[in-house]
Amino acid sequence: MSINVATTQDQHVLDLVETTCAKIKAKFPDATFAVCPHPTQRGAIIDAYVPTDDDFAVLDLVNLELDELLIEENIAIYVRAIAL
Repeated sequence: MSINVATTQDQHVLDLVETTCAKIKAKFPDATFAVCPHPTQRGAIIDAYVPTDDDFAVLDLVNLELDELLIEENIAIYVRAIAL
């Protein structure tokens, strides 16, 4: 996974993306990720390629924190779980 500031707009968003990916990878060690900047606001879109058909198994790991991040800091990080 190659994520950099250019991919995520700034260092803080980069740190948040790396933390989010690490949480997913802890449960799904074979997960891989593709990241792009959010098209309309500060944040990122993470495509998480995971070995499960259960999107909620992935999203439940991170959605609460990402919702809080959107409310508290106005940073939009979205995770799309894509089965391998």
